[in-house]
Amino acid sequence: MPEAKEKGSQKVQEFKTFVKAHPHVLKKVKQKEKTLQELFEEWMLFGEEDPSWYEENQEEDQEDREATNEKGIGSMLGAIKQMNFEEVQKGIEQFSGAVYSIQEVLSQFRKPKSQPPYSQSHSPFPFRHD
Repeated sequence: MPEAKEKGSQKVQEFKTFVKAHPHVLKKVKQKEKTLQELFEEWMLFGEEDPSWYEENQEEDQEDREATNEKGIGSMLGAIKQMNFEEVQKGIEQFSGAVYSIQEVLSQFRKPKSQPPYSQSHSPFPFRHD
């Protein structure tokens, strides 16, 4: 019987470690959907590697990402509202002019495509081979 108590308390300690590593598991206890005893029994029955422990965490991560995206879109829309489109247009025109100038300079350094010096039909020698 003492071995059973030691084994039981060891499992309790393992469960505590599991809960510390995965605090989202306690969300159901806080929302009063399950008791700590029920979670412990499920943990004993299914083990740590059961996907059900991680589905809850993935849902929370998805909710966090969605909230972050909404905040990002809101701040981006706010920035667009504050933009002076005349200044943006001037900046684009200046950038376009700079690109055109660079293209002009580069075209001056390009070598024209030359034809191969001689092909077989245009031999540099006026005589033929027999």
